[in-house]
Amino acid sequence: MKIKVGVIFGGKSVEHEISIVTAIQAMDKIDTEKYEVVPIYITKDLEWYTGGCLRYIDSFKDYDLIRRYARKVNLINRDNRYILQSVGLFKREINYIDLAFPMVHGAGAEDGSIQGYLEVTGVPYVGSGVYSSAVGQDKVFMKQILEANKIDVVKYDWFTIDDYKNNKEELFQRIDKMHYPIILKPASLGSSIGIEVVKQKEELDSALDRVLKYDDKALAEELLEDIREFNCAVLKSNGKVQISAVEEIMSDKDYRKYSDKFIWDNDDNAVVKREFPANISQKLESDIKEIALNSFRILNNTGVARFDFFYDNKTKKVYVDEINTIPNFLTHHMWGDLNINYKTLMDLLIEDAISKVKRRDDMNLTIDSDILKKITSRNIKDLK
Repeated sequence: MKIKVGVIFGGKSVEHEISIVTAIQAMDKIDTEKYEVVPIYITKDLEWYTGGCLRYIDSFKDYDLIRRYARKVNLINRDNRYILQSVGLFKREINYIDLAFPMVHGAGAEDGSIQGYLEVTGVPYVGSGVYSSAVGQDKVFMKQILEANKIDVVKYDWFTIDDYKNNKEELFQRIDKMHYPIILKPASLGSSIGIEVVKQKEELDSALDRVLKYDDKALAEELLEDIREFNCAVLKSNGKVQISAVEEIMSDKDYRKYSDKFIWDNDDNAVVKREFPANISQKLESDIKEIALNSFRILNNTGVARFDFFYDNKTKKVYVDEINTIPNFLTHHMWGDLNINYKTLMDLLIEDAISKVKRRDDMNLTIDSDILKKITSRNIKDLK
């Protein structure tokens, strides 16, 4: 009997649409001789659907098609079976899965939210766990942890919406200690959503107001003006860690907008070009790979993750910009040098989730305790 893999995508995130594209592309590459693919789509209203129509991009051009041809469900654990159960008065089993493959992007999805639900429900899943997913999504947490482990990040400061509303002048003074231009980023969003470039102090107030409409926590970074940008991916499966070649991202913009990132290289309107592998020295390639590998270990990632880097041409320093714990399209193009095609990548990720189930079964997750037997209703109010 084939293992049923529930591919979870969508969700209440501004990166909802990219999640759909990632999932549909990847579902076509899962080996159907080994696995049965069960699409599980989460709408922006947080309704869960399953059905064969969810494997086709045309279904998402008219959501009435999904409501008509897919089934609205909840994912539950019933006697250690992971059931997709219909909603409504008369509930019944629509399908089941053996493990989940989250292909979600952005806050409210990739940030540990889906992983947390799967943990509580007991569903095994592909990729990084709750903690490393949350840290990977929050740029401030990520920078703080990497800094503490002596990995270079660009000079930054961070703040919340309460800092902006209640201590605006103090916040301005902190940011003014940085060198303009600066770049403002929502802490928990990706794909360049909500980013603002501030070239002089007078623009700061209005820019902060716009950024904090996307997130209640944000950061300010000094904008490095003479840089090269690189990506490097790390893959962990069954305890074995592999690292991709380095890719260079080329653009003549200070930063790339959301729409810029998803115009393909061969499009006449593309503002982003990719060179893979990057034409760089062996030392620079080695440095980037070493930093990616160390960061992956420090952040306790598993599955596949992509690290984005800045290289300062003046200082010759490499900085970690961010990590993507569920990278767009799962960085499938970056593994050719290791003879890992898209189908093999899916195999390795699913096999790792299966091996984690076996490890979990061997762990002590409970302890015997008679503490409740010793507590009575009379003395519970006095417990300290």
